[in-house]
Amino acid sequence: MSSSIPTSLKAGPTTTNTLVVNRDIIIYILLIWISIFPEIFILFKLLSLFEISLYFFLVILPLYLFFGYFLLVFSSILWAWVFLKIVFLFHRPREGFFERTMKNKDYRFWSLRAVIKKFPIWVCHNFPVPWADSIALKMFGDRVALSTPTYDAWIDAEFLEIGHGTIIGQGSVIMTSMITTELLIIKKVKIGKDCLIGAHSVISPGTIIGDNTILGALSSTSFSQELESGWVYMGTPAIKYRPNEFREKDSLTAEERAKKKPIQEVEDVIAEHSELKGRKTPITIYQLKKTEFKDRRAQKLREKAKIKREKALKRLERAEWKAERQEYKAEIKQKQSLMALEAAKRALEKKIQKQREKLSKIEKQELEKSREQRDKERQLAIILGIKEKLFQKYNQHQESKKKKSNQDSDHEENLEENGEKSTSKDENYNSPKS
Repeated sequence: MSSSIPTSLKAGPTTTNTLVVNRDIIIYILLIWISIFPEIFILFKLLSLFEISLYFFLVILPLYLFFGYFLLVFSSILWAWVFLKIVFLFHRPREGFFERTMKNKDYRFWSLRAVIKKFPIWVCHNFPVPWADSIALKMFGDRVALSTPTYDAWIDAEFLEIGHGTIIGQGSVIMTSMITTELLIIKKVKIGKDCLIGAHSVISPGTIIGDNTILGALSSTSFSQELESGWVYMGTPAIKYRPNEFREKDSLTAEERAKKKPIQEVEDVIAEHSELKGRKTPITIYQLKKTEFKDRRAQKLREKAKIKREKALKRLERAEWKAERQEYKAEIKQKQSLMALEAAKRALEKKIQKQREKLSKIEKQELEKSREQRDKERQLAIILGIKEKLFQKYNQHQESKKKKSNQDSDHEENLEENGEKSTSKDENYNSPKS
């Protein structure tokens, strides 16, 4: 941190485009060197290409100096713009209150931006063309018209917006940033169209000035003060002085001109008759002027009231139209909902009918199946009965066969026994005979 304080509230506000940190001087010198380098290069090229006499060189020297300074202005602006773009990659400027210490990132980068912009702004201030400052401010991101004269004032080169047709007086100071003993304050300044900033006036950060407003010479605004459009402000801090009616003189209506005629006639009579000058007629003229001013003011108020009534009527019409439109939409939605309900009822009835038909079909199928099953069961019962009868008959037949076979076997056994007995008798009968 340098020992000097760039801006102090004790010494009064001044521009903040000053060197704040000693180490930033390296960037400052580098920017000056690369800005001057093209002019030096062109000068050496001219001297090497053309072996001209000293007389001819002295003749073209003023032209070269003007062209060289012109090139210096635009090269310094261009290089400063490149440096700022590189700085914006690391940290973009923003509005607010920041601590005035190098540990604070916003204060550190604000100091760096101020160093980068210092040399181009100084070069543009000393350039004979008035729009050089406006070009520099535009390149640095401010909204300033080329027709706005800014070369006679000290202006911060960021967070600034100046409307078309605005005139800034000599020695004025427009601050978008301010340093106190502990804080750095940054806030955007907006100046409207067709405004006049008086000589040696000071505009503090955050000031908003409306269109067609005049700030008197040696006046100043407070922080974030708003100046209404169409008024003249004077003092420190600036306060309302009177309406800015200078621009309305040429745009008078026929009625306003007719009202002014009687007063002008009385003034002409007083000017012609010198004996009336010492009387009370000037007071009556003052009263007439006062009443005329009141009448004009009352007429303006009536016109404003009329405009407000018309706006209120338009609002009522819009509200009625919106209400009618909403009612119409509600009716359409009701109709749509009723139609949807009817369609849903129809769909439900169709579904119920289909389900009933399906149930009836299923019942019929179940009845047919049950009948078929009964018939099958009856047939099975009949077949089983026949099978049982046949099986019984078969068993009976088998039993009868067995009985018969048993009887036959018994009979044969009886016959065999009877045969054996007969043979034994025969043997017994034949033995004695032998």
